[in-house]
Amino acid sequence: MVEQLLLHVGYHKTATTWMQQRLFVPEHGFRQVARHAEAWKHVVGVHGLLFDPKNMRDAIAEGTAELREGEVPVVSSEILSGHPFYGGMSSDVFAERLKEIAPDARILISVRHQRKMLTSVYMQYLSRGGTMSPATFFAGDPDLGFYGFRPENFEYHRLVALYQRLFGAENVHVLSQESLARDMDGVSLAVARFAGNLRFEKVLPTHRAVYAPSYPEYAVPILRRINKFQKSVLTPAPVFGVGRTPRGLYRLVGAGMRRPPFPALFKHFRPVSDQVDRQFTGRFDESNRMLAAMIAQDLNWPALPPGPPSGSPARPGRLAGAKVAG
Repeated sequence: MVEQLLLHVGYHKTATTWMQQRLFVPEHGFRQVARHAEAWKHVVGVHGLLFDPKNMRDAIAEGTAELREGEVPVVSSEILSGHPFYGGMSSDVFAERLKEIAPDARILISVRHQRKMLTSVYMQYLSRGGTMSPATFFAGDPDLGFYGFRPENFEYHRLVALYQRLFGAENVHVLSQESLARDMDGVSLAVARFAGNLRFEKVLPTHRAVYAPSYPEYAVPILRRINKFQKSVLTPAPVFGVGRTPRGLYRLVGAGMRRPPFPALFKHFRPVSDQVDRQFTGRFDESNRMLAAMIAQDLNWPALPPGPPSGSPARPGRLAGAKVAG
């Protein structure tokens, strides 16, 4: 009997690459039956006027043919949660499409505390050739008709609530990168049992390695200016073509600035984190409070400030008395 499909929809920058390459593998009782290419071609990149759920169903069925006894089929692709550079637009549309494709699937959503998440998203933006300063990037839509960064994309309770409505709350599991880092085996086991994987016991020693972090924040002023002179996804026609980001001079400078004496010299220079703190401190507290009330999982996030007083009405769109994630 084929196990129920597990759909892991992201978000970006939440250990998704580790899960795809280390956790969701046959050695752990999982098998990925479709990947980014199929998710893009049949769900994310297809025009709404051309979308046909049968195409992704067929791709999943083809991958499922490779399943062995007891393996759980997985589709893991963070692009299914929308693109963070462009406000995560259409994440709701993708959820509706997935419901048409696999109405009985189980849903895994991975999140990360917004303070670290937004910094990581900006560093990813640089690695794709971005040239904007943190302030300009986080300012949002550059002009009418052009999408930019939007903080509401990181009000996680909204997307979680949509998937709970579409698939049933019992079929939606949320994990945080922080909880995974703190208890890799325990969190991975919880995911496995949620997915119906009875073979998994703990992460194999050979699969525990995590991936290198982004280049240091203090390198940002140099890296974003290098991107003006290197070809990339976000800068396809640079002033001069002296390489391609994230390789070439970008990699040389980024890696070099990880080495002494730079960490000691610039340890207090955090242009991205400081911008995030100035612009977004407190911005996501109510969303996180609502998320904590919607799920059973411990996200291992910093304690939230007190919410509305007990017995006082919640403001429209808010949830009074939500529990605080510890």
